[in-house]
Amino acid sequence: MLGREAILSGVKVIQMTKVDSTQDELRRRLESTFLHKPLCVVAQSQSKGRGSRGNVWDNEQALMFSFAYNAPLILPDDVPAQSVAIFLGCIIRDILRESGSSAWLKYPNDLYVLDKKAGGILIERVKGVLLCGVGINVASERFGKIDIALDEEKFFARLFEVLQNPPSWKQIFSNYKLEFWRNYPFSFHIGDELVSLRDAFLLEDGGVNIGGRVVYNLRECGV
Repeated sequence: MLGREAILSGVKVIQMTKVDSTQDELRRRLESTFLHKPLCVVAQSQSKGRGSRGNVWDNEQALMFSFAYNAPLILPDDVPAQSVAIFLGCIIRDILRESGSSAWLKYPNDLYVLDKKAGGILIERVKGVLLCGVGINVASERFGKIDIALDEEKFFARLFEVLQNPPSWKQIFSNYKLEFWRNYPFSFHIGDELVSLRDAFLLEDGGVNIGGRVVYNLRECGV
């Protein structure tokens, strides 16, 4: 269990008992004073946790946190702007696997264990700073959950260590492409439309071609 405040791999990590959402709490801190160093907000519970497409992120017991992605955390120059969630999701997936998890990344921003969602990643930009919100279910009777005992302090130290000297998008993409087949039985949303990934073809910039329609993360960019 983390203390009230800790410095892990150069990042200030603040543990809070309850917030509306870690993403909104981090946004308020960013808007009240410009963050010159990365800050991570962790909450034991959220009253209005946020998921993709404006949904409420419902959790039973989870690791919930948001962090400001700024120096010394480095986003490689070759990461496509629309694929930051994939990039970060793959890094988190790999860190979980280092501890024995079988987690994998479902396109474009969900962490899965077997066929159930165990977590997700939300990316926003505020004042030119990326705000990265992450939720990982630790225990759940209704949803998926991570399949390892998660040491929070070790997890955060490793995450922020990797993000200070991260792999390139090319490295991440090559690895992700090898197991993209895991997505084929699933679907994802384009706006309110649920689209099957059965015949999706992964593009090098993180988009997918579905029946001739090219889609990037949660927005359609062409036909």
